Amino acid sequence: MMKLEIIDLQDLYPINKSWVKRLLKAILKMEGKNAELNMVFVDNKRIKEINKAFLGHNYATDVLSFAYDEPFLSRNSLTPYSQSKTNHRIPSGEKEKNLLSDDTIIGEIIISVEMAKKIAQKHRYAVEGEIALYLIHGLLHLLGYDDKQKKEAKEMHRREKELLLNFGYSIPVPH
Repeated sequence: MMKLEIIDLQDLYPINKSWVKRLLKAILKMEGKNAELNMVFVDNKRIKEINKAFLGHNYATDVLSFAYDEPFLSRNSLTPYSQSKTNHRIPSGEKEKNLLSDDTIIGEIIISVEMAKKIAQKHRYAVEGEIALYLIHGLLHLLGYDDKQKKEAKEMHRREKELLLNFGYSIPVPH
């Protein structure tokens, strides 16, 4: 089952919702996964608020991903986007669980379109490519990739670059 919700809360760059869904569905198919995902597009102010509320980081970032499991959802239907409006927090340890079943992931990816636009303009490439990178990065986290350790980060960035090239984007990816 594939359920993708696109929530656009910014007006800095037009989000092509059908492009986002096509990209997500193609990656999930390649990975052999189904998903129930919210994709939320925000500005730097909003992502900073969410980053501070859920991770304790008082700065804007490019992308945040939050994974959920069925027991958590059945106890509390709030997501980071909706929780940030009501000041509820995810119980410690709950945000790391992401498998509804072996082939279905559920979660939320929050992207700063403002950050994507600034970075893309600075490096003179398409905003869409930078958004694709953030989308892929967030989705890979939900699929179990990690970038905290150097070896794992290298593998994650390799996969990001591979996926970006597969979809026709040739933009810099961290090494």
